[in-house]
Amino acid sequence: MTSPTRARTLVLAAALCAATVCMGPSAANLRTAVLLALPVAAGEARDAGPVRPETFRDPAVVASHNGVLELTLGAARAAVDVAGRQVIAQVYNGSYVPPTLRVQPGDVVRLRLVNALDETTNLHVHGLAVSPLGTSDNVFLHTAPGRAQDYEIRIPATQPAGLYWYHPHPHGRSDEQVRNGMSGALIVEGLLDPFPELGGLPEHVLLLKDAQIGDGKIVRRDVGDDAVRTVNGLLDPTMTLRPGETQLWRIGNVGADLYYLVTLDGHRFYEVARDGHRLARLVPKRQLLLEPGAREEVLVQAAGRGTYQLRTAGFDTGPQGNRYPGAVLATVRVEGAAVPPLTLPKRLLPVADLRRQITGRRTIVFSETADGDTLFVDGRTFDPSRTDTRVKLGAIEEWTIRNESAELHDFHIHQTHFQVTEVNGVPQRFDGYQDIVNVPVHGAVKVIIPFTDPVIVGRFVYHCHLLSHEDKGMMATIEVMP
Repeated sequence: MTSPTRARTLVLAAALCAATVCMGPSAANLRTAVLLALPVAAGEARDAGPVRPETFRDPAVVASHNGVLELTLGAARAAVDVAGRQVIAQVYNGSYVPPTLRVQPGDVVRLRLVNALDETTNLHVHGLAVSPLGTSDNVFLHTAPGRAQDYEIRIPATQPAGLYWYHPHPHGRSDEQVRNGMSGALIVEGLLDPFPELGGLPEHVLLLKDAQIGDGKIVRRDVGDDAVRTVNGLLDPTMTLRPGETQLWRIGNVGADLYYLVTLDGHRFYEVARDGHRLARLVPKRQLLLEPGAREEVLVQAAGRGTYQLRTAGFDTGPQGNRYPGAVLATVRVEGAAVPPLTLPKRLLPVADLRRQITGRRTIVFSETADGDTLFVDGRTFDPSRTDTRVKLGAIEEWTIRNESAELHDFHIHQTHFQVTEVNGVPQRFDGYQDIVNVPVHGAVKVIIPFTDPVIVGRFVYHCHLLSHEDKGMMATIEVMP
């Protein structure tokens, strides 16, 4: 171990000890898990040899207790298993797929971020309508190498139940850190609670991550270069269902830059929620488009006995973008004794349509240089010291997001959500809200954004969620004023 690495190890160990004092007995129980994240020398990764078929596994879970979830996240270089082989990567708690955090509306989440990397990092809880101030979901807060930061995030009692996620958000390094595996799921419980007929369904979390691997480590190449596509870090794992069985799948694209267009041979998906927001009806779909950062929660009803492939199609992001091939994500085996298929509800719960409540309008322009090295929002690159947009609390605004480049972008705004009303001038059926939307090449989308929740008062950001684009400047600040 090199001297700088040893120094970072000692700092992390000290910070972990401090975490047990600051956060109480619950943190003490986590020390063993977090110590797995201690840095390793690059030569310590082992070649795992031929990749063998793997059985699907859900990520580990850390759940809240008595209204509180406490966890220490150690960010460090570690030898981890990715697609059946061991590689060096920057990860949380020594795992390419860190724990899924499961909370109830109204809970408090206390996270200690311990930074044993050789660069600055921070933490963002994607999709939650929580405060952007102080030590809550504040992306302007940074943790230097060898330091630790305590976060306290209060989940509103009104937070929609569904799938969210957490990841680093330091400008200029978000892409690299998420590419390495620093991302995990966060679930707010209660998605199916209003529907007794769907109670007790088996559920699975499927986190889509892609990795470019070389010389025993995760490397950075062009976005369109070869990458392994994994589900929970597993290469083509096998999932098993019985004929007629219904399961809830929570699928999240928690990678940095790649789009996923997901199909399951011989099956439909029945969409329950998008980006953590339950829809007004159950929407049958043959395929799911998951832009970087997007989540889909779907019901799957198994067909007859047989073997089926969960796939992502090849994708082209435009003349100025990237083209990458399709891949098999998982193998689904339907076997065993059949069960009677559930009768699925056609309608869920009403969702408020915002089209008659608009109080203002604005246009946001995404553009980039011809070489793609610098990207802009409204002709400017990101500057955290500048406030680009100001909105009064209570406003409900229609934004036109215009893409003036020859590649796809996906628009995301922190702390709130939106209703998509038009894509390239074509009106869209309203089924529910989302926090990610694809913006077509030389096209435009219209969204309605509510700035009505007092908890979101403060400064935060909106940006393209292809993180390589965000890091190259395609991000802007917004302030919601009381």
